[in-house]
Amino acid sequence: MLDRLFVYGTLRLGSKNEYAELLARQAQYLGPAKIAGRLYRVAHYPGLAPPESNADVVNGDVFAGVSEQLFKQMDEYEGAEYSRRITEVKMEDGTTLTTYCYHYVLPTAQLQWIQSGDWLRGAG
Repeated sequence: MLDRLFVYGTLRLGSKNEYAELLARQAQYLGPAKIAGRLYRVAHYPGLAPPESNADVVNGDVFAGVSEQLFKQMDEYEGAEYSRRITEVKMEDGTTLTTYCYHYVLPTAQLQWIQSGDWLRGAG
């Protein structure tokens, strides 16, 4: 079973909500990573959509050792707007890892694009 998770929004390391804190406590932080994609402001949280150019990159964090039970809790937190999919990410040292990642499944045409690709830096 794949036990790694790439997070790019409210689940990132240091985020102040019960699910981010649960993830940080129960899984091992592997470090920062990037994924091809576009980041959009959905509400007080972001959504990841497919890239529209090679320059579209989203920053996030990778955790390992995510249990099946913890994935179920994260699925519940993310809800029906997101689909957990297997995705390739590039770690800061250049290595590529296969992880799960939550992809936004609703239309993004009316959403604000976060051009920085970094929710923590460009959420405002």
